[in-house]
Amino acid sequence: MSNSELDQLMVWIESRYAVDVVPLKIGDKVLKILQIKEFEDYLEQLIDVKATGMMDLPYWAKLWDSSFLLAYFLGRQQAVLGRRMLEIGAGLGVVGVYAALCGHRVTITDINEDALRFARANVLLNDARNAEVRRLDWTDASFSEVFDVIVGSEVVYDRESYPALVQFLRRTLAPGGIIFLAKNATLQTPKFFAELTRYFEFKQTTQTIHSDGESQQIMLYAIRSKEAGTAS
Repeated sequence: MSNSELDQLMVWIESRYAVDVVPLKIGDKVLKILQIKEFEDYLEQLIDVKATGMMDLPYWAKLWDSSFLLAYFLGRQQAVLGRRMLEIGAGLGVVGVYAALCGHRVTITDINEDALRFARANVLLNDARNAEVRRLDWTDASFSEVFDVIVGSEVVYDRESYPALVQFLRRTLAPGGIIFLAKNATLQTPKFFAELTRYFEFKQTTQTIHSDGESQQIMLYAIRSKEAGTAS
């Protein structure tokens, strides 16, 4: 991987954001993660500046607790030669980078161009050779690749996206494949699961993690396609 590419990315990123590279321990590994410095303060400043009208806030830049749990879970899964993993809504790319360092072959994706720059920087900072970073819009019906494993954390917050997301998962999951999604337990998403269960079945578990002196309950879902005969 190219140091010059990382240098160029850092020049671009640092011209627009105040950033830190912070150590992030997941399992038995310590990642180097590029993130926006004092993210919560940065978000408050944006809200103050854009107090009227619609705001496109950079939630892709937040280190979500659900990402830690999902990354740790994937790191405990055996890496299988030839199996392709897709991370959707990757943001900083923590899940995909950690999975790649654990031997999985991962395509890290997001729709936001700045998120992709941060994710690529994090791939380079950690020398995650099994990871690539690409832009992906799951509303683009022309996307025709399939993956054995699809993963995402905090990707079901937008109710308007549910039909497109579920159809994307139908098109993109390889036969016999599996989807792992993680979200904060406080986020209520009954309409997503109503849409999802038209075509998929799932199992769920709840885990409690501790971060910054607080406890958070995170839901982890394992999702598979239903047998033939699913409604169209």
